[in-house]
Amino acid sequence: MALSPEAEDEAVELLRALIRVDTTNPPGLERAAAEVLADSLAKDGLEPKLVQAAKDRTSLVARLKGKGTKPPLLLTAHLDVVPAEASRWKHGPFSATLDDGWIYGRGAVDMKNMAAMSAMVLKLLRREKVTLERDLIFAAVADEEAGCALGSKFLVDDYPELVRAEYALGEVGGFTQEMSGRRLYPIQCAQKGVVWLKARVEGVPGHGSMPRDDNPVVRLAAALAKLTPTALPAHATRAAERFIRGMAAAQPLLGRLLMPLLLKPALAETLLARLPDRGAARALGAILRNTATPTVLRAGSKTNVIPSFAEAEIDGRTLPGQTVEALLRELRAVLGDDVHLEVLHAADPVEVSPETPMFAALARAVREMDPEGVPVPYVIPGFNDAGPFSRLGTTFYGFAPICFPRTPKVSFAELYHGDDERIPVDGFKRGLGALYSTVRGWCTA
Repeated sequence: MALSPEAEDEAVELLRALIRVDTTNPPGLERAAAEVLADSLAKDGLEPKLVQAAKDRTSLVARLKGKGTKPPLLLTAHLDVVPAEASRWKHGPFSATLDDGWIYGRGAVDMKNMAAMSAMVLKLLRREKVTLERDLIFAAVADEEAGCALGSKFLVDDYPELVRAEYALGEVGGFTQEMSGRRLYPIQCAQKGVVWLKARVEGVPGHGSMPRDDNPVVRLAAALAKLTPTALPAHATRAAERFIRGMAAAQPLLGRLLMPLLLKPALAETLLARLPDRGAARALGAILRNTATPTVLRAGSKTNVIPSFAEAEIDGRTLPGQTVEALLRELRAVLGDDVHLEVLHAADPVEVSPETPMFAALARAVREMDPEGVPVPYVIPGFNDAGPFSRLGTTFYGFAPICFPRTPKVSFAELYHGDDERIPVDGFKRGLGALYSTVRGWCTA
């Protein structure tokens, strides 16, 4: 739905204001960003509520009341962002620089764009005095990047009535992903579970001048070297099958024939190795198996001392239908009995059906935003706030729409947590229109 240029520009400036607030997590300190949103919402007569699980770890909840004849709809976005190395960026990561039609900044697509769009949708519906059949809730939450404990999980545990809804729209989905010239728009229907682990190898300390074959550092390094991207076995899941078959249906003949073969474990590795887009290959590989990625190493404190132990932290992710115990079994088969594994944090996978009226509405919005767009149900390899909100019985879809231009070709996957994170201004405005149209239609039907 076309919005006025004034409304679009207002949303752009709200996004830039949010990007300028450094909410790098850790430490997060999302309060200043929540206050930016609160001030904007209050100007249109809304009464947002600020709640926090710890000092300055603030979330915002705003509600636009409807007639209550139907259950609420929740729009949600997180306010925290991951760290950025400023020296590697074209523009400062918190400058919100507008350059050649793009807004640069940490959070531009992950995911202050959705926070700005959601707030603007509430503001416009309030201004226009639209009669809603259901309440519309907006939750801008803290701490998603560190596991959700101080944000969505806190709201669900301590303030469930503020955010209880039939459906929720949040990250990840509604963005352009080109493949073989086709413009696909994944919509999250499933996400992998989280299993963060500590791997530890113990040994006997000694002098660094006398090498030992039981050195814990060497033994741990040898074990971790086995954790290649394809070390764990592939599993064909319903969520992955929906995504891959949905993408295949939009491809030319060769793609329609080859892509479903990714669901055959014996062929998947060979096919992915030949895919020219390595980012797409990594993403597809991650939704076909449980994964385990070493991310942190600790050993020793002095150059000439062999330490008594070496530790690594491993980012494990489980497919829908898989369990923590299943991942541990797979890891032990690769790492061996020499490595002790300890679970530090775990969260279950989430999966919802694309066979719902809401998914159909999101698919229509994609086609209206981009007539060439093909909506496909998506399983994301990461996690987001879908997990906590789903505990309230909410059906969560990833839909934070962005329409990327054909040129220059920019990979959405590479922007996430990457250098020079940015969003096209025109694509942001078109996404705002798609979100507004969807929400208005759903809440007035």
